[in-house]
Amino acid sequence: MNTFKRYEKKYILTKEQKEALEERIQSHMELDSFCKKNKNYLIRNIYYDTDNNELIHMSTNKPIFKEKLRVRKYGTYNDGKDEYFLEIKRKSEKIVYKRRVILTKEELDNFINNGIIPKRDSYLDNQVSKELKYLLNIYSLKPKVFITYVRVAYFDINDSNFRLTFDDQIYARRHDLDFDIESCDISLLPKGYFLMEVKASQNYPLWFARALSDLKIYPTSFSKYGTEYKLLKLEENKL
Repeated sequence: MNTFKRYEKKYILTKEQKEALEERIQSHMELDSFCKKNKNYLIRNIYYDTDNNELIHMSTNKPIFKEKLRVRKYGTYNDGKDEYFLEIKRKSEKIVYKRRVILTKEELDNFINNGIIPKRDSYLDNQVSKELKYLLNIYSLKPKVFITYVRVAYFDINDSNFRLTFDDQIYARRHDLDFDIESCDISLLPKGYFLMEVKASQNYPLWFARALSDLKIYPTSFSKYGTEYKLLKLEENKL
């Protein structure tokens, strides 16, 4: 699926809370297809922004509407996979909308550098590509931040639209914006904590709401890119 419309909430969990919650969900949820062999998987992202970081600056001010553009890659370093997800992620009135196209490295470079839209049979894919190109052009977007993390993901066996993801080892850098360079110098989450994202098209199942209450797990405001930007501004203010 290359278009999404859903509610998303975020939670910061201790290792103990995560393990207790995973025990509670076992009879209701299954690991997604990315997790079947190794139980977790690597996600790498390059976020695009203006020279002055206008998109993320606006986003951290909590507007009614905000948007981000990123390229995402799944899988381990140097695994030879030539598949990149160019995505727009928008949030309006607490609803998240995500639209994306899947590209090869050559298609991605031609898209970003030359504005060449890859031809697809799907009408929706072609429309999303045009939308992505418009956003790149109107803001003059450039690659700004690399963010990587390890994820475990689950989906509800009775409702595949209800999903949980647990992210840790969340790191970032603003140099060497290459998907195949591993080293990062900025940690975005303290060791021993996990970022849980709950993605749902409707209200939470009752069993899950009870589990959150029993384990004293409460929603919070956390953005990986937003956190990186706030750390950047703190460092700049020290100078």
